[in-house]
Order: sequence, then structure tokens, then C-alpha cells
Amino acid sequence: MALKGRPSSYKPEYCQQIIEHVGVEGNTIRSFATFIRVHKDTLYEWATVHPDFSAALKQAQHDSEAYWELWLKDNLDNKNANAPLVKLYFANRFGWHDKQEIKQDIQIRKNFIFQHEKKKW
Repeated sequence: MALKGRPSSYKPEYCQQIIEHVGVEGNTIRSFATFIRVHKDTLYEWATVHPDFSAALKQAQHDSEAYWELWLKDNLDNKNANAPLVKLYFANRFGWHDKQEIKQDIQIRKNFIFQHEKKKW
């Protein structure tokens, strides 16, 4: 006989609800989990078991980023927007980071090193 755990509190209507809460309104996954009274890890667990919920979760995350991109675009000239806070929010929530290019040009001059080692200061 297979062991049975606690029954899942998953409901199919959560698919539409997460799209609305996260995607349309721009809220977080954690916020939705709190709204339906589960831990956010439960949402990711449901996504592994329920393909429809998995698709809804991905769509909600995608739509939420688009929501905030539009907000950012609409507020570029807003002097009341806290630019460092907005940057931190996008970096932490969506993984946005400044592109940093580091170029190193290292030339080793063997002759110089060899001569330097020969001299006893």
C-alpha cells in the first residue's frame, strides 16, 4: 500500500489567479503564496506536478517583468522615482544587472623579469 501524505490544497483556479495577481498586477510569487496561505515553495512544487499551473506560473513571471518594464518606461522622467531603489528592485527581482566588460592586456616581458632576478639589490 502506498503511503499517502497530507492532501494537496492545490485548486485549478489558482492558474488564473496567479496570472492576475503576479502578471497583471505586478505582485511577487511570494505575495501570491501569502494570499492563498501557502509557502512559496509549495507553488514551485505544484508546478512540478500540475503542467497547467507550471505554464501559468511561467506566464505570470513573464507578464510581471513586462508590467514593471512598462512602469519603468513610463517613469523614466519622474523625478520622484528613487532611481537607486528601482535599480536594486529590478536587479533582485528579475536579475537585471549592468553589463560590465573587463579587458585585461597582460604582457610578460621575460627578458625584464630575468634581468631583474639576476640583479641582487
